Amino acid sequence: MRILVVAALYPPDSRGGAENSAANLTRWLARQGHEMAVLTTAGSPAEELHGVEVDGIRIWRLRTAHLYPARDAPIAARWKKPIWHLQDHADPRNPRLVARVIEAFRPDFVNIHFVQGIGYNALWEIARAGVPTLFLLHDLGLACMRMSMFRDGANCARQCLGCRISSRYKAALIARFERIGFCSPSRANLAALSALFPIARYPHTSIPNPNLYDRPGGQRSISDPVRLLYVGRLHRSKGVELLLDAAAALAATHRFELTILGGGPEATRLQQRYPASSWLRFLGHVPEAEVADFMGDADLLCVPSLWQENWPGVVVRALEMGLPVLASDIGGLPELIDRGRTGDLVPAGDRAAWIAALGRVLENPLELARWRRNAEAIRGRYDQDRLGERMLAFMAAIAGSSGPARETDDPEG
Repeated sequence: MRILVVAALYPPDSRGGAENSAANLTRWLARQGHEMAVLTTAGSPAEELHGVEVDGIRIWRLRTAHLYPARDAPIAARWKKPIWHLQDHADPRNPRLVARVIEAFRPDFVNIHFVQGIGYNALWEIARAGVPTLFLLHDLGLACMRMSMFRDGANCARQCLGCRISSRYKAALIARFERIGFCSPSRANLAALSALFPIARYPHTSIPNPNLYDRPGGQRSISDPVRLLYVGRLHRSKGVELLLDAAAALAATHRFELTILGGGPEATRLQQRYPASSWLRFLGHVPEAEVADFMGDADLLCVPSLWQENWPGVVVRALEMGLPVLASDIGGLPELIDRGRTGDLVPAGDRAAWIAALGRVLENPLELARWRRNAEAIRGRYDQDRLGERMLAFMAAIAGSSGPARETDDPEG
């Protein structure tokens, strides 16, 4: 089967786990013998690729007509964003760009990961081609132009006017498809989006991302201080400041080390407020392979998210390595963590609860060791081949579907 992957960001342009998940599925499908192509964006004309084969996958990396490339969204001036979104919805050059790639590759199937940044109106061109399509739901982009329903440090209680208008426009474009289905890695994300967008009209399911992660390069070392680890963007939605505040409150009375991996808009401010010390170090962005080594030597992964996390790959990766997780009880996180067995869940944004939860962990190393044994016992739960086969089966169902399908009750099959 010839499968075209539409992903506005695709490695090496990547901001997080969703882009890596798009690449993982694409590579897995290629290994199964499918002919794969990727349509993604370029930061400049000099970076463009036009159907060039890279590691067995044909890549169209194109500079779109947008005011700035998708990868620059986090640093773009605020006044540019409304213009950018207007272009993303209505610039006639978007569908023409996609049409050229469809004409050149002639896909049998389309996988959409991120169309924002290529242009939502490009959906019209994919629908016009009549190609069956799987829309992978990595976020709440169909309901929110920020893709997160998170603004000014808090989760949005409802859609703003601009997002409502945008969402209705997107729904009208989706209605043009003859055969389209939706897949979210978490049931929570699927439910949240279904409340704001007509997902139920189409085949839909929940299947974890079929990812393959690097393993640690060495053996796990033993440490007396408990080694806490955070991996992710330093952004308000991630709750990193809450974690640092809770850890700082315990630093005088408990022995531990907290390592922060990742960069982002909050990096400078957080490092100024919490200078490096005997219990804290900021290491910035590190290569994927090195993340595995840090996880291999950690005792607990901390995920203090404030927004409705979908299916954080960092948590799946940790559990597959036997690393327990302490996380907020929000979004898809409760679907990943077996509370009291492979980690624990803490009320999102609750400083006192995070201090108490960290304190219990630091004071009960035997409990932490039990969590590790339990996590090690369920390794393989998110096996890439098994999840990939489920994804392929759902794609086949979309190709032959003429009506809606119910959401899968068990995300592990």
